[in-house]
Amino acid sequence: MTHSSRGGDRATLAYATIIRNRTLTGLSGPPSAAVIQRMVEEIHACAPQQSRFKCWRLAHGWTVEEAIERFHAMCDRQGIRRRGLSERSWREWEAGGRPDRDYTDLLCRLFETGPVQLGFAQDYTPEGLRAAPPPAVDLIAAAADEAGTHAEQAEASELGSGALERLRTQVVWVGKRYVSEAPLPLFVEMRELQERTRRALDKRIHPGQARELYFLTGALSGLMANVSMDMDRRIPADTLARAAWTYGKVAGHPALMGWARGMQSSVAMWDRRYGDAARYAEEGLTHLRAGSGATRLHMLRARCHALLGRAREAVEALARARDARVAGVDELHDEISGEFAFTPAKERYYAAVTHLHLGDPARAVEAARESLALYAAGEPENRSYGCESMAGAHLVVAHLMEGDAEGAEEAMAPILALPPDRRISSLGTTLETGRALVSGRPDGERIARRIESFCEVGLPQQARHAISERSR
Repeated sequence: MTHSSRGGDRATLAYATIIRNRTLTGLSGPPSAAVIQRMVEEIHACAPQQSRFKCWRLAHGWTVEEAIERFHAMCDRQGIRRRGLSERSWREWEAGGRPDRDYTDLLCRLFETGPVQLGFAQDYTPEGLRAAPPPAVDLIAAAADEAGTHAEQAEASELGSGALERLRTQVVWVGKRYVSEAPLPLFVEMRELQERTRRALDKRIHPGQARELYFLTGALSGLMANVSMDMDRRIPADTLARAAWTYGKVAGHPALMGWARGMQSSVAMWDRRYGDAARYAEEGLTHLRAGSGATRLHMLRARCHALLGRAREAVEALARARDARVAGVDELHDEISGEFAFTPAKERYYAAVTHLHLGDPARAVEAARESLALYAAGEPENRSYGCESMAGAHLVVAHLMEGDAEGAEEAMAPILALPPDRRISSLGTTLETGRALVSGRPDGERIARRIESFCEVGLPQQARHAISERSR
């Protein structure tokens, strides 16, 4: 797909979203077939380069995946044998292809209209004998007039450029502060900021402003998903990550979509759903093929393959991660950065985890030390205490796997110095693995007690409750 066609698709989605939101606001119930038809005509008038079939889907507010699900559900309801409808076929029809007679009939049933209205057939009835709708030229003219009037109204946006810039700046800064501040107070701030971006979406805004607001709302969902994981709230984390992916899709922002799939991969990994975790990371790579964001996804794949005992695939993913980093940059990971950044220090921390799962503690020690050295030498604003502490925790485990209790104690010292509000849940989980390694060993009693003491002073219960309530 060319850059211009991607831009056209994003503009069409923005127009369709505005038209649909404006139309549904004035209704007391679901839209009738006539209302859907009017939205189709208005969307097509705004984006005449798009097929009428695609405009029908957009008027219903469905993604391609949702449309196919509705198609199959309709077949089940009506007792019709399911067809093997694929996303590829659907997109070919939206691009101008025509389905066969059986599919045409089923699609007409789905949208409650005829093949002419879907753009799959020509209407040869003389104009004077057509009952409804009115002559096409009049309908198009009316739709164009209405769209033109709405465009004139939309030109005077209720959201000033200064207000949108302030929102973006605040989102950027809350993401940057995440790497150095306690997560719970930031969660409250993120939630309040997201309410502001949602309220802004209800204003009369330009399509470009809508795309930016959907992106900012999705970025905040992603940050809140991260906090939820730090607080060991995996279900809210997955829900928020899915929301981030959806907002990214509406905004036409591949980097956010790829990042969100990576977060879902992390959630699934901690849930020990390693196959799901690998699939999420692989799907993320369909949206984000190069740059530090792609490196993150390859590193997640490496960890998943290592956990599944696929050593060859894990090593291959590590190599692909290195190659991906030098291939490009994107707005989210490299320009906004902060918590979204995937720095070389974090990459080496992920490598340490992967080598541990591959049963190679020596390589894990090397990678963890490299990670800690990079964090220590880096800019303070990019020094993520959470990732740095996790690199240290895995260094503790690696030393214990090698039987080096002294090295493990030395690696634990910075972790023990963390205040309780920064002791993210994954630290305790990782260190408990280390404690199990030294259980019953005379040389490991001291470090086992220190780990036990550390884990006892964890996140207060009321903080867990606050995250649960605010994620609903």
